[in-house]
Amino acid sequence: MQSGISIKKSSVTFDQFSIEELAKKYSTPLFVFSEQRLIDNYKTFERSFKQNYKNIDIHYSIKTNYELDILKKLKSLGSKGEAASALEVIFAQKAKFSPSDIILDGPAWTDEDITYCIKKGIQTLNVDSIDELERVNKIAKRLKKKVKVSFRIFPEIKISVLKSFIEGYIAKFGIPLSQAISAYKTAQKMSHVIPVSISTHIGSMITDPGFYEQAISRLIELAANLKSELKIDIEEINLGGGFGIQSLNYYSLQNAILEKAGISKYSKAASIEEFGKRITETFKKKLAQHKLPGLKLILEPGRFLVSDSGILITKVVAVKDKWIFIDGGINLIPESIFFIRRGFIVANKCKLPVTHKYNIAGPTLNTADVLAVDQKMPKMEVGDIVVVLDAGAYSLSRSNQFTILRPDVLLINDKQKIKFLRRKEKPEEILNKLL
Repeated sequence: MQSGISIKKSSVTFDQFSIEELAKKYSTPLFVFSEQRLIDNYKTFERSFKQNYKNIDIHYSIKTNYELDILKKLKSLGSKGEAASALEVIFAQKAKFSPSDIILDGPAWTDEDITYCIKKGIQTLNVDSIDELERVNKIAKRLKKKVKVSFRIFPEIKISVLKSFIEGYIAKFGIPLSQAISAYKTAQKMSHVIPVSISTHIGSMITDPGFYEQAISRLIELAANLKSELKIDIEEINLGGGFGIQSLNYYSLQNAILEKAGISKYSKAASIEEFGKRITETFKKKLAQHKLPGLKLILEPGRFLVSDSGILITKVVAVKDKWIFIDGGINLIPESIFFIRRGFIVANKCKLPVTHKYNIAGPTLNTADVLAVDQKMPKMEVGDIVVVLDAGAYSLSRSNQFTILRPDVLLINDKQKIKFLRRKEKPEEILNKLL
C-alpha cells in the first residue's frame, strides 16, 4: 500500500482516506499524520546509510515533532533521540526513550536543564560554548558525576553566497573550527567532563551531499589532531541533521533575486540514497586516511522523517482578487515562505486545469501570514478544500494560539485506524491559564 498522499482518478487520498470526507467529518483546519509514511521514511533513511557503514546511530530530532505517538513509533523502529532542552527529554521519556540514548544539544541551557539531564544520565551533552562547558562541569562536580561532552563545531565551510536570509546567523551556534583544539584542551583540564565526541549541524534543508563531505573531512582531521596533540580519543562524529527532502523546494534570497530577473530556480535536494552513499563513503575514506578506524557516525534527522508524514487540510474562507484566505496559516505552520516552499493540492478540484495564480494567506491578522505567492491553482471559490503538504515538521511543535484555537490532530495508524493525537482547543482551556 502506498503511504501518504495520493491522487487517483478525481479523488485525493491520504493513506487511502478521502481528503474531502475527512474534511467533512472532522471539519477544518485539520492535521492528519500517517504512521505508515513515518515507518517507510525511517526504514529508507536507515537503509540508505547503514548499508554502506554499520556503526551508525540515528538520533531523531525531537523538536521537529514531539507528538507522543510519533516518538513511540520511532523508538520502536530503533531510533534514539536528540533533545534541545530538559522539556524534550521529559517528552522522550514519556515515549519510553532511555535518557542514556538521548543527546542534549543547544546554545542556551538553563542550570535546571543541565542538572536534570545529568541526574537522568543523559548520553552526551553537546556544549555550544566554553561558558556552557564551565557550567556543565560545575554542576556535574556538585552532583558528584562525570559526564560525557562534545563541542558543537562550526566547520567554517561556505554553503553558498546567498542561500538564505539566515545563513549569516548560523555562525552563532557552536565553536569555530579554528578554535576547536583550544576548546577541547580546556575541557580536558576540567575534572567532571569527559570529551568523547565532535558534533556539528551545518544547516537546514541542505540539498547537496557535498557540504556534508566537506564537514566530514574537517571533523575527522580535527579528531586526528586531538589524538596526536592532546591524546584525546574521539569515539564518535555527530554530523547532525538538515538533510534536504525532494518534496520541498528550498526558496532563498538568491532565488528571489533570480525571480526578479525573470529566472526561476529552486534547489531540489539529492535523494536520501545519494546522501547516504556519499556521506558514508567519505566517512570511511577519511577514517582510513587518518588511521581512525571504527568511529561511530551519529545522524540527527528530523524533517526527512516526519515532513511528508503530515498534512494540513484547510478550507478557503475568502477570495479577494489574487488572494485566497484559508483557515490555517502560520499560526499552525510557522515557517516562512522565504525558506520553504510547500506543495498544495485543491482536493475537490484536483483534475481541473491550473489556470490562475493566487497568493495563499492564512486567517490571522498578521502581515507575515502568507503560505505561498503566485501559486498556480484552478479558479478558486469559498469552500474549496486545500491540502497543505509536508506539514509534519516544525508545525505542531512550533504552533501558537494567535487569535485562533489549535485544531484537531489525527493519526492514521499502520492498521488503517484513525485516532486522535490532540483534540481541538477550547476557549476555556486558554482562559484557565490566565491569572
